[in-house]
Amino acid sequence: MTKLNIARSRLWEFLAWICSCVAFAPAVVWLGKGVSQSGQLADALIILVCACVALAFEYGVKPRFPRISTESAIWLCSGYLCILCAGFFGAWAALAILAGLSASVVAAGLSMFDKKRWVYATGAAFFCFTLLSLVMGAFDLPLRAWAGMLATYILGAFNDTAMLVASGGISPQIAIRVGGESYLVAAECNGFGIISASLVLALVVAVSRKNIALWRRFTIVVLCALFAYVMNSLRIVAIILLAPKAGAENYHFMHEFVGYLCFGLALFLIWRFAKDFGKRED
Repeated sequence: MTKLNIARSRLWEFLAWICSCVAFAPAVVWLGKGVSQSGQLADALIILVCACVALAFEYGVKPRFPRISTESAIWLCSGYLCILCAGFFGAWAALAILAGLSASVVAAGLSMFDKKRWVYATGAAFFCFTLLSLVMGAFDLPLRAWAGMLATYILGAFNDTAMLVASGGISPQIAIRVGGESYLVAAECNGFGIISASLVLALVVAVSRKNIALWRRFTIVVLCALFAYVMNSLRIVAIILLAPKAGAENYHFMHEFVGYLCFGLALFLIWRFAKDFGKRED
């Protein structure tokens, strides 16, 4: 291939990427707004980026000059197809758009990095993240109720007065009453942050691993999600047990400290479990 043909090929590739950026920009802006308005989604995105970077170093992923291959072109065309057909999906249009955005991420990764497994792991985790951005509002109340029920059950072992109370209305409230004091299970305590972060972390590790069965990858993700739910309930239990000792003046500090401690511990244990589960088959 002559230098002129190479230059023309690269020009067309450059134009293709420019067109892709323009086509997927609205979806990126919409997703960015959702992340900026939710600290829980922001935490999940940070965990996703950190996990992908850590695995990139571990697996020796190397960047290269972006080149559109047949495989990346297929993914890019799939992304365009999802965007173009979104209008025919009705209520599922947002899902189609985010699937298209995830496909474009995979296409870009395949063109810029040399490890396909890492690229697919990143794309799968990113798609999971986009799904979480869609369902966050719908799962707020159920997650609060489930977290409150498990926390109340555990607290019953320490105090037989523990009970779960709820109020209806436009903004339903859930609280745990222990020893005459009520503790509100607020939206920030629904566990969505720790569960979503654990899901994307477990998914990117499970997909990136080699030589393990599909059912093991699925098991890793499911068990990590369940563990994150339990850890969030334990966090609520710890806060309620420590609240009388911390006092009103130190409650906020104790609440944040216990929250970040449980969050960090959960992510560390999930990282180790996801990397070691079924390791004998690796």
